Amino acid sequence: MLQQLDANAADAKIGQWVAGQHPIAGRGVAVDGKTLRGAHDANKRAPHLLSAILHEEAVVIGQIHVEEKTNEIPKLPQLLDPLPLQGAVVTADAMHTQTDTARYLVETKQADYLFIAKDNQPTLRQDIADLKLESFPPSTHHDR
Repeated sequence: MLQQLDANAADAKIGQWVAGQHPIAGRGVAVDGKTLRGAHDANKRAPHLLSAILHEEAVVIGQIHVEEKTNEIPKLPQLLDPLPLQGAVVTADAMHTQTDTARYLVETKQADYLFIAKDNQPTLRQDIADLKLESFPPSTHHDR
């Protein structure tokens, strides 16, 4: 019976249920991809999953398979679409430091984000340096 289930649909429903058990507003949600080494035949590529994880509990609230012909960037909205992220802070590695991803999180999901900017994005790094952030550290918002 279990083999007849749509694994992606079941995973999405379980993730939504788990997310409903843990209010997400004001909390951290990590987005991270991992290749499942050893979980494949010799002739096939190891599966690669993109997951959304609650920071404090280390609970997976969503995951999606990243097919061989793509990468994690276009899969992130698919992963996060069903999740109630309003008021959450989404963290992701440098791969996801993309304008479209930031816009999606802020405008569509009404969430905040924390991304890493590396030297492979020199214009962004310079824009950040030009802000002179050391002169005004992040402040606490009591309404979030």
